[in-house]
Amino acid sequence: MKTILIFVIFLTSQAAFAFEYSSCQDPNYIQYVAKRLDFYDKVSARSYEEAQEELRLAPFDTLSKSEKTLYLYSNTVLSARFDSTDIALKNIEQYEAISTSNFLTNAVFNFLLKRTSNMTHKTNIARGWLALKTGQKSQAIKYLFASTEVGGSATLGSFGPDKSLIRELYRQGEKEAVLEYLKRSASFWNTESAQEYITLWNKMITNDCAIQFQFYDTTSTRGFTFE
Repeated sequence: MKTILIFVIFLTSQAAFAFEYSSCQDPNYIQYVAKRLDFYDKVSARSYEEAQEELRLAPFDTLSKSEKTLYLYSNTVLSARFDSTDIALKNIEQYEAISTSNFLTNAVFNFLLKRTSNMTHKTNIARGWLALKTGQKSQAIKYLFASTEVGGSATLGSFGPDKSLIRELYRQGEKEAVLEYLKRSASFWNTESAQEYITLWNKMITNDCAIQFQFYDTTSTRGFTFE
């Protein structure tokens, strides 16, 4: 909760500066985005630390099935980013196992498919992070694309796909992979606002802009002219 509050305060304080930039090449804009990306990384690290503290107070094996599912939903990607490979893989496998168990106990296939979509998306993103951490960028991109092979869910439809992995891949110059990911994500993330974000990010990528892959891209670039 503290992490979320700090995040909201930061976003609110930064909104006042969102209209000061003239183009993607504006040094102030580049510095602004760099600071924001650094902040997102710190928020993720802090969320990971809070999750570890929660486990110290209530070890994973003592949690109920629903509590385990919620923990893995929230922390599997964080584990891939900050834990050792062995621990991260264990969390991925536990999330897959518990989601499959939930799947098998319910007979309504379409409903179940949507429930397991969150797991499929997050575990592939987590595996992508693990691959990227070990220098296997092409494998990371394969997992990135696999994460979009889902039936959709209320969560993915409303909040969209994971942005953490594309932030890092984009910083490493993987423009085409990010463009393809956004294209594929549009199959389940297709609200009016989602279409606005994806259209803008496509323009920004084409123009080599620094990108947050976050809501404030729409305001910080409002005065830009894209080719």
